[in-house]
Amino acid sequence: MTTHLSAGGRLLAERLGALVGPPADPAAPRARTLAAAARAATAVAGPVAATTADAPPLPPYVEHVLARWSLLHDLPFRYLVPDARLLPPESIRFFRLDGGWLERLRAGALAVGGDGSRERAGTQTLLPQVTAAVTEQLPLVREVQRTRMSIPVAADLLAEARAAGDLTAAAGPVPVTGFLLRSSLVSGWPGMEVRAWTSDDQAVVRPGVDPDELARTRPDLVVELLRLERLSPSVLVALFRGAPRLVWLEEPPQSVQFGLEADGTGWRAPIRDGAGPDLGSVAVPMRPGPVPGVVDVAGLARNLDQARPLPRPRGGAAVALSLLQAPSRQRFGASTPPT
Repeated sequence: MTTHLSAGGRLLAERLGALVGPPADPAAPRARTLAAAARAATAVAGPVAATTADAPPLPPYVEHVLARWSLLHDLPFRYLVPDARLLPPESIRFFRLDGGWLERLRAGALAVGGDGSRERAGTQTLLPQVTAAVTEQLPLVREVQRTRMSIPVAADLLAEARAAGDLTAAAGPVPVTGFLLRSSLVSGWPGMEVRAWTSDDQAVVRPGVDPDELARTRPDLVVELLRLERLSPSVLVALFRGAPRLVWLEEPPQSVQFGLEADGTGWRAPIRDGAGPDLGSVAVPMRPGPVPGVVDVAGLARNLDQARPLPRPRGGAAVALSLLQAPSRQRFGASTPPT
């Protein structure tokens, strides 16, 4: 049987032959042969380790591409969802990326040049350095993707942060979590906003709080968004730097509009005075006539005045306040039911 060696394997065999010398006498003790082989292996492994340890850093483009792959960019969708039944219509699936799987992905990319023992040894030696560089690149991938900066600019920012020692605390593996959403909301709300928080306590993250104000006052609660992208008209992927306890899906704020709440065969409008939450609701009268579904605005104003009198009769602005439909927000909490 003929065994075909790779280029790395042939090089290793030639160097072992030169160091060990001619075949040992069959009568020689087996220990002498094993000792010679061990010395030869040590002599060969030494230069390999020294070469990979002194290897220059990867080019910024290579680091960026590996970071993109670590956020599942450019990977076939069938690698993420091998069977459509795992992500049925109108469903959401939360997940955590497997660090070992991502490490093998990076190792496979680095080993493209060969599969011999020398290449594998070099890859294993480079992996910690590459993983650290990729971890630092993760927060900048989205900025490059959104054309807010170029790869050279991102590399310069990282170099400055490394020189200033700002990345020391971020060293080490960072958990990356996320979700896949398959829903008509993805196409219906193309500007959907996603927020993630480290707490799902409603006393800390109140359901109606302004997320921008909360992020300013409590930055410790914010979980950084690393990727938010539509993979198809109905599938959305989101990835976070860390493990959030609460995730919000918000209708885009520009979708503020007038509307009513369905109530059986009729409609109701909330009572609002602009000072806080809704204070109940009133029935919405409709105008008689051949065209159905036309609101009797004057009758609605009277109903609102009776339910919540104001210092003066309600004008158009006060009626409009009750008709405003704020953007919808869906909460997914780790320990609290959705609201």
